[in-house]
Amino acid sequence: MKFGVVLPTYGKGATRLSILDTALAAEELGYDSIWVTDHLALPQEDAERFGHIFEAVTTLSYLAASTRQIRLGISALVLPQRNPLEIGKELATLDALSGGRVILAAGIGWSAGEYANLGYDFRNRGKRMDEALKVLRTLWRGGKVISFNGTYYRFEKVVLSPPPVQPGGPPIWVAGDSPVALKRAVYYADGWHPNTQPVEQIRAALESVRPLLLNRPFTVCMRARLQFSTEPEPGQTFSGTPEQIAGQLREYQQAGVDYVIFSCSAETQGERERWLKIFQAQVRPLVS
Repeated sequence: MKFGVVLPTYGKGATRLSILDTALAAEELGYDSIWVTDHLALPQEDAERFGHIFEAVTTLSYLAASTRQIRLGISALVLPQRNPLEIGKELATLDALSGGRVILAAGIGWSAGEYANLGYDFRNRGKRMDEALKVLRTLWRGGKVISFNGTYYRFEKVVLSPPPVQPGGPPIWVAGDSPVALKRAVYYADGWHPNTQPVEQIRAALESVRPLLLNRPFTVCMRARLQFSTEPEPGQTFSGTPEQIAGQLREYQQAGVDYVIFSCSAETQGERERWLKIFQAQVRPLVS
């Protein structure tokens, strides 16, 4: 099982130093990846949690230059709020500059007000998401002159150079908890990126699509919160002692989850880094 760290790019503790220090600590400790969160223009009524947030692609570019080996992810980019040709170019460039370290988790978003602020239609975001994923695949598949003729996106003889370092481009995971999001991941992407769900719900969802996967590689990466405590806390999927958390992770691994990225509610940077060290030293060795 692989593990990543959701960086403090949003909320009251989000600063340049907290983001950079957490990223560097995660790399030094041997985590597999670091992750930024995406929102662009939330209206005030939707901005309680994500109003103060560092823009995802810009932040990831900064971190690419500050790190050397750790994978760089977005969890999750609201793809229908961006022109996929633009984001395809940006992430291809970032993949080239970082030596092939980019992972993209993309979702359809939830704020109608944010869509309105950016001038995009909230009602057809699912259909545009499907086509935008096809655009990214077309751009990153190879060839220097690329055309696309879809319902929502069209371009002729675009030159995309430099290409991504990773063959076929960065891995694409579809974010979302619904059956529709999982089917979209199966049809158009390399993996599924749900938020925390009960383990039996994850197991049943994956069993329902297993015939469609035809044994091809397919990553299931769950985003979750982690809380160390003397006993598991109600409502916290991964909470308790290191041994208890390791047991919880093994249950999800048996259900089909092979990657987990964690955030934590640390009050200080010192507390956040202690959490990173405890997990790597006392939890990870207990999970294969």
